[in-house]
Amino acid sequence: MAGNGNDMYPDHRNNQGSCIHWGPKNGSDGSPWWTTGWQYQDNPYTGKRPGLEFPSVPYTASDFHCERSLNSWTDGNILNYGWLTGLTDLNTEKEYVQQRIADYITDMITMGVSGIRIDAAKHINPYWLAVIFKKLKDNLGGGELPDDFTAYLEVLFGGEKDLLYCGDGFYSYGKNFENKMREVGLSGGDVFKIKIWGSDYPKEFPICGNWNIDSGRHAIGLDCHDDQNPGSSSRDMGDKGSVYIKERNADKHRGFTKDMFYRTDANWKIKLVLSSYSFMDNGGAGFPDGKSDCSRCTGEQCKNNCHKSVPYQKAYNPSSTGYDAGSSWNWKQGTYTRVHRDREIVNAMRSWMGLSQLSEDQLYGAERLKAKKNEFIIKLIIIY
Repeated sequence: MAGNGNDMYPDHRNNQGSCIHWGPKNGSDGSPWWTTGWQYQDNPYTGKRPGLEFPSVPYTASDFHCERSLNSWTDGNILNYGWLTGLTDLNTEKEYVQQRIADYITDMITMGVSGIRIDAAKHINPYWLAVIFKKLKDNLGGGELPDDFTAYLEVLFGGEKDLLYCGDGFYSYGKNFENKMREVGLSGGDVFKIKIWGSDYPKEFPICGNWNIDSGRHAIGLDCHDDQNPGSSSRDMGDKGSVYIKERNADKHRGFTKDMFYRTDANWKIKLVLSSYSFMDNGGAGFPDGKSDCSRCTGEQCKNNCHKSVPYQKAYNPSSTGYDAGSSWNWKQGTYTRVHRDREIVNAMRSWMGLSQLSEDQLYGAERLKAKKNEFIIKLIIIY
């Protein structure tokens, strides 16, 4: 769940350099929560020792693992029980927690969502993930998971490939995870709908020297921000077309993305395109929705310490044809990249799907015309 120390308690304090205080934070939808981070006094509401509480779920202290350092990436127990970068770690061995997660996914499906991504999946023991998917199946009536359902798990292999994928130990998301899903009652069809997004494509795949599971159970994607940012991840793309932070070469990135759709050397069913945003040269890494803009910060600490401002930019741009962050010779920082709107990439994607190629006007013409009409109507309303 949410980061430890970014909660509803009215006063937090650390002693780094000087005694720094900060106040309460709500969830994005206004739901409150309480953690134990940076607390030095009893809960002002109950008078008792601070605890973990997420009442909107609801989760309470007994639904979490005790706080412990995640100080090893080669020990499955520590991966499962450790707190990742201060995030309060759910006790996924507990039946109630498993059911709440399955219920959440069920709710998403009833709203029209057909697929989910499970971030940092390697911090949940593969067996308990299998149990959660079985509970999801039971929620939906116990038959096959829906035809259009898919899930993919983020499992960054790094130097732990033998533990996490290539070997068949208790913490492997390769054959071991597949066997556990069948063991709890998922069918072969269900298993095929649950994919693994690893860290070997495009530089190291297949990381074990062979496909440890059906290649159709892999989701592949060129990159994520961790790949682009040197030193932030065990996965580094090297010269495989980084664009958002490091290399900033749109032409090279476009080429590697197109190649992903033209490849025929494996039966990949999910190919992921990252449309994101360029980072700021001042170190700002927030996306440009205006909420990471220092001008919005009014506290004294903000005035003195906010140096990584990311200005607002409108997310939707009907005129965009992709890579609005520019190229290696014309770079724009703090800008949405909109890779998914690049005509060459869209046509490569269409080719993979067996669809015809489209011109720029066919792709964007109707959308641009509609945007102009809406702009004209808005002007008329303002004049009126």
